[in-house]
Amino acid sequence: MTPARRLSVLVAVIVPLLVLAAVLGFREKQNDTVSTALAPITTDVQPAASSPAAPHEFPAAALRSALTAVCSNDAPDSDGKEWTQEDFQAQIDAFNELRLSDRLSESSSAEHLHLAALLEDDSALRVKLLDRAISLNPSDPLLIWGAVQICSDVDEPTTCPLRDWEKRLIAIDGQNSESWVRVAANRYKAGEYDAALEAMRYASTAAESRTYWTEMIEMSERGLNAVSDYAFPERVRWAFGFSNLPRYVDYVTMCTGQSAENVDWAYACMAYGELVENQGKIELGVAIAQHIQQQALEALGEWEKAAEVEQRLQASRQERMDSIGGYNAETMRLIFSNPALFYSYMAAVRSKGESEAQRYFAEEIERLLAQQPELACKPN
Repeated sequence: MTPARRLSVLVAVIVPLLVLAAVLGFREKQNDTVSTALAPITTDVQPAASSPAAPHEFPAAALRSALTAVCSNDAPDSDGKEWTQEDFQAQIDAFNELRLSDRLSESSSAEHLHLAALLEDDSALRVKLLDRAISLNPSDPLLIWGAVQICSDVDEPTTCPLRDWEKRLIAIDGQNSESWVRVAANRYKAGEYDAALEAMRYASTAAESRTYWTEMIEMSERGLNAVSDYAFPERVRWAFGFSNLPRYVDYVTMCTGQSAENVDWAYACMAYGELVENQGKIELGVAIAQHIQQQALEALGEWEKAAEVEQRLQASRQERMDSIGGYNAETMRLIFSNPALFYSYMAAVRSKGESEAQRYFAEEIERLLAQQPELACKPN
């Protein structure tokens, strides 16, 4: 998927859903066949880096300043109008004229090279940029995760050392369900079904579930800050577009197809869906996991349990829609208005999940307004 197409999809579809809604074991002993199929990937995993600590309260000074700016209409507008396709293409053209990828590729920073690879159209150059970045920071789980995602998102043959990067990812981030499910999908795509099932079993019993979505956004914002003159709200908006979300369709296709044919697959996919529903922080990922769980339960003939999952899925969807319906542009402007608020919000998403982060932010506003009611916007 080219950067232009990725940005078009993510900014036009994913960002309104996720941002507004937000701010708005059974590991079986390996048999010889599976061990051989999985030989390129070590299962001697190391614990992943510790998850970020729970965030402090939103900085009161930054929140007061943002409220004052929004009420006086001085806050930068991160999304002042509904974009047309022409608007979007004009922005892409502006990015191309700035040669952002070229400028980032001149950096000696691994994360700048990572972002350059995300923006690069040429697949061979993309791999070279990732190789350089990994050589600079070979133990960074975000970087290795991104490299595997980028390689997995390419349909045409490339020189991507995908198997080597998968091995590195599992060694660094093998306690993460999302690392294993990506490996499972890659093995499935290659026709290595036994290896795919074994990887799926690891995905279903992992200690945590994280997609590095917020970290990708933060990395992109910092990179844009280094090579462009865009104001902070603009950088954040485009950073959401650059974030490299997992290719969820691969997981759905794999689990739906195999669960219908093989009870072992159905159990593995069901367990993976349960794990992500309980531990996932990103609402889109949780919804996908619920759908996978539901399909697996139906394949197992567990119709009552499948109906319960469907009810939870529909309830979550309605909650998101209600949240979006009650949401206003001023709230989005508050979060995007300054780095202190935005990065506190991202930390809250990582720690609490999107829905909880939304409620947390709303509670912080209410608490501050209760203490200082003069900060509330006066009616026109």
